[in-house]
Amino acid sequence: MKYAVAGLAGLIAAAGVIPVAPAVAQNYPERPINIIVPFPPGGADVYIRIPQPQVEKFLGQPVVVHNRPGANGAVGTEAVRTAKPDGYTLLFNVTSSAVMNPLTMANVTYDIQKDFAPITDVIYTAVVMVARKDFPASTLAEFIAYARANPGKINYASPGPGSTTHLTAASLSKALGVPMTHVPYKGFVPANQALAAGEVDFGFTASAGVQSHVQSGALRAIAMAEGPAPRGYPQLPDLQKEVKGFENIPSFSVLWAPAGTPRPIIEKLNAAFVAAMKSPDAQKKYAELGLDPAANSIADTEKAVANMVSVATRHVNEAKAAGVKFE
Repeated sequence: MKYAVAGLAGLIAAAGVIPVAPAVAQNYPERPINIIVPFPPGGADVYIRIPQPQVEKFLGQPVVVHNRPGANGAVGTEAVRTAKPDGYTLLFNVTSSAVMNPLTMANVTYDIQKDFAPITDVIYTAVVMVARKDFPASTLAEFIAYARANPGKINYASPGPGSTTHLTAASLSKALGVPMTHVPYKGFVPANQALAAGEVDFGFTASAGVQSHVQSGALRAIAMAEGPAPRGYPQLPDLQKEVKGFENIPSFSVLWAPAGTPRPIIEKLNAAFVAAMKSPDAQKKYAELGLDPAANSIADTEKAVANMVSVATRHVNEAKAAGVKFE
């Protein structure tokens, strides 16, 4: 099914993006574009599904989102790495998988900077610390007091070994000087479900993913890993300011293409997705989730990824030295 493309230039220009259209990109796309999200439905895929309808209008072809979970995102990521670099198979991945997996999983061989080309970073994730509703602490001060009085008795969920939120919780454990037990799940959705069901004591997760649970009382919001609480949340303490020695690992979601994808196609995709994310409809939907889309340029996204790799490498090396197990 071919979509109408009238007004594409005006729509993209209105978003402040100048499209690049040399010969190699003029006829692109000529068929549907597939985006692989390497996690179960209802998690990170929500972020890329919001601009999807507008991108289809801008590019004149269907954009199909596929969930392909497994191995903390490594399965879907590897599928895109080996795909033909023609702009028809893309990857939407969070840094906890894209950046962390090669640093923490022995059987992962891809290099996110060498094997993929960033198109744009879509969402910078506000990470919240939440506890089960009947956890014997409802504030950060109470949590710290309880943890220190009960060393080794608290456990925490993560979307998988070596994820950013795994290391964030490990950083809190180290900063407090209190051992805690890691309970890994296969993705953010099952980890969040386990938290809401009271199967684990606490965890760090994307604020948008548990906002409804916090608002319903199924989970208690204890603190933000870094920065102010997003829309829809009560005022919460900033762990990075309140707990000496604690350091948050930034988390964001990036749209990638396989390395070798022609630069004009990357630029055309960036223009379309940035324009779509800045459209009133997408802005409204992101706001409803308490999110602000990043929608950055290719150059800015490349810088953000390079910084994330540097920060993550340091954290992983420190965690390994402290005896943290990733597999």
